[in-house]
Amino acid sequence: MAKAGALERRIVEILWEGGELSVRGVLDRLGSDHAYTTIMTVLDRLHRKGEVVRHKVDGAWMYRAAESREETIGREVARLLVEEGRSAPPLFMAFLDEAEALDPAALDQLEALIRQRRAERKS
Repeated sequence: MAKAGALERRIVEILWEGGELSVRGVLDRLGSDHAYTTIMTVLDRLHRKGEVVRHKVDGAWMYRAAESREETIGREVARLLVEEGRSAPPLFMAFLDEAEALDPAALDQLEALIRQRRAERKS
């Protein structure tokens, strides 16, 4: 199962990078020895899970990620914070420490985004 999960993740990453692709397009970007039917099955499974959307073009399914990379990561971070409940403040602090270490301007950017969000809520 872990192998299938890793392949699903890689396919979603390919869709984030490549936009809308056919099964063949995903297979070509994988650059591996996966069978066409394997990729088709994984894309169908991702569609049923709601992680990709599809529509037909000239008889072929075209797939794209249902959410952007940022939306997916943001949702996952929010889920982790909610699950932790009482531990959220230490998690926020750990996040801020890491963000600031990676990019000293990150705290200023976060503060500006928080101000913007609060201003939008008041309007």
